Amino acid sequence: MPSEHAKLSPSDSARWISCPAAIRMDESLREQGLLTDDEDSSYAREGTLAHALGELEAAHAFGLTDRRQYLLAKKQWTKEFEAENYEEGTLEEMQEHVRSFVKLIGERLKRFPNSQLMLEQRMDSGIEKCWGTSDVVIISPEHIEIIDLKYGAGVPVYAGDNSQLRIYGLGALRTFNILGNLNLIVMTIFQPRAYDEPSSEEMHPDELIAWSEGVAEPAAAEALHNPKAKFGPSEKACRWCPAAGFCRARIEKAVAEDFGDVFVDEPLTPAKPETLSLDELAKAFRRLGEIRAWCNDIEKAALEAAYAQGKQLPGLKVVWSGGQRRIEDPAAAIQTLIDAGWKVEDVAKPVQIKGIGELEKLMGKKEFAKILDPFIGKTKGREALVDESDKREAISPAKDAAAEFAEEDAA
Repeated sequence: MPSEHAKLSPSDSARWISCPAAIRMDESLREQGLLTDDEDSSYAREGTLAHALGELEAAHAFGLTDRRQYLLAKKQWTKEFEAENYEEGTLEEMQEHVRSFVKLIGERLKRFPNSQLMLEQRMDSGIEKCWGTSDVVIISPEHIEIIDLKYGAGVPVYAGDNSQLRIYGLGALRTFNILGNLNLIVMTIFQPRAYDEPSSEEMHPDELIAWSEGVAEPAAAEALHNPKAKFGPSEKACRWCPAAGFCRARIEKAVAEDFGDVFVDEPLTPAKPETLSLDELAKAFRRLGEIRAWCNDIEKAALEAAYAQGKQLPGLKVVWSGGQRRIEDPAAAIQTLIDAGWKVEDVAKPVQIKGIGELEKLMGKKEFAKILDPFIGKTKGREALVDESDKREAISPAKDAAAEFAEEDAA
């Protein structure tokens, strides 16, 4: 297996399976100098450090490294972590989540007798130009389990119908299906900062192979070998696509579909009602997330081309915008005001408790809950439309009024 990055990476599979043309687009824009490899963001770096800590703690906990190897690795990891200058509490939060990750691995090892553990296992999926490294592989004569640690908090990622996890499962199946009669592939995502319990999908090996042969392999062949590979813009495919802002197919979809047949099937005529039906309104609302993402990608691509790449966009220029005045040395400014005769309470804010997120990082979620739960309340927030499958209770003015009356009666 080659040592370089896979052209069709498992982590990018949602994109190239749905939109095989994305690979061609990416290469074309790089040749034009309109796309470059971005440096790792602070979030990506934090995720890398969390994965590294998870690996070394799990390796030590389950006897894959000895004490000396563990201490040397931990010393190097600590040096890299401290170089990032994270805010107070970040280390404690990461350690807490890694402990939960190691605990999960231990629980899954006990599920089948004689299970064996492998960490950071590099595997070929059997799909052309597609291989990757799984965080955790647990194997027994009867089953294989993949566990993927995701440290991001912003976008929850689940195991159901997750092509990245399925490709890791394929890699493990094709690598280790020599141990016995495998009848179960378990694919698990652990994302502790986004949701509490791990998310898993279970498949029979035959189901996984059928998915590969019917979905992943044809998409890979089209992406690699068809110069006219089809586009498939969608919210899922475009979310992390570096070419999303330049893509004509996405613009056409946004204009023709999101702003066209969402509202009317044909151009507006006197026979058509001037207002949207409730069905049309609901259909338009469901597209808002994708439309907003498209607008953000257009803005990002245009700024990248005009500023970072120095391209001239007709009629546009790049300026500084949104700058705000700030006091560079607050302590010296306060003292100067006091010396000038102002009262301290008139020019400085009193001490304030830190935000909940910062305190949870500082204390850890369990200690935070133990000490501060009696002081925590929650506002109603604002009204929001969501899909009817959402687990939250539906609200209405009538329900809100009834609840208020009930509270008054109880008082």
